[in-house]
Amino acid sequence: MGTFTVTCPHCKSLLELDGEAKVVVASRPPEEKKAATSLEERLKQLEEEKKRAADKLAEAMRAEQAGARVREEKFRKLLEGVNPEETPERLIKDVDLD
Repeated sequence: MGTFTVTCPHCKSLLELDGEAKVVVASRPPEEKKAATSLEERLKQLEEEKKRAADKLAEAMRAEQAGARVREEKFRKLLEGVNPEETPERLIKDVDLD
């Protein structure tokens, strides 16, 4: 049978097998593919990421401002509903009732 080379389906390394002895004789790790990005491409990617981050921040700021306006409006409505003549000048506490 002799020796033959196979690729491991799990880790993609090359295994040299001895068919007669049924053992692994040698192994080589898989070749790592190099990133084929140039400096200009990476700079473009960074600019796009920066733009997306700025857009997310702007959206979060708009949402916070809208929420603040809603809270302010609710507070004003509650203040309008309060009649100063109905509120006592001095609040009665439970301790005062003893």
